[in-house]
Amino acid sequence: MANKENELSCAEAVQEVLCSDHCGLPLNPVQGAKMEGPASKYSEYFTELSKDHDVMTHVLFGRNLRLNVALTLWRRNASELVAYLIRIQDTGVLVDCLPVITKSLQDDKPLISLGCCVDLLPLVKTILASKYEEYLIVGLHWVQSVIKKWWPELSVKSRSAQDGYSDDWNVQIMKEQLQELWKHKRELSSVPGTTGEMAKGIESYLSQLH
Repeated sequence: MANKENELSCAEAVQEVLCSDHCGLPLNPVQGAKMEGPASKYSEYFTELSKDHDVMTHVLFGRNLRLNVALTLWRRNASELVAYLIRIQDTGVLVDCLPVITKSLQDDKPLISLGCCVDLLPLVKTILASKYEEYLIVGLHWVQSVIKKWWPELSVKSRSAQDGYSDDWNVQIMKEQLQELWKHKRELSSVPGTTGEMAKGIESYLSQLH
């Protein structure tokens, strides 16, 4: 009996839906014409939205391809990865790869030379010019790690970059570039939160350089 009642209720519900659908149809060609305008507008909107998704898919595919290349180069030779990042000039890929380089500096592994960091610094400057906090933090982490790793060399009295020793030359160039960078990025110290705290820590180191 209960099953029979359920069947009747279900049939009534279907009938209501069909009736509702029928009632929602245009009653005459005039009403149909009135609907064509808005319908056409929304159709164009969804078409444009679909195009945007296609563009995003293309961008993500390109990013993934470049990251795979970066991973291969990192496993082969860190300096090749740095050269690749400099060549492609892709800020998004740089932000994805820089934490790996930073971690190797923090772990005191001899994978990245000071010379590579000198070459990479101009790219890091572009990250520090970003309006995105995530980018700023990634860039500041790298700067902080470079300073701490080579602080014994950076903190000694300045020598001329013309002395001819490659290590001394890289140390001096890095010191000059960091000081120049901070002339333009000192305002980061006043940013609230993690960015400001990291910037203050970096500034405390750089203020000791002569």
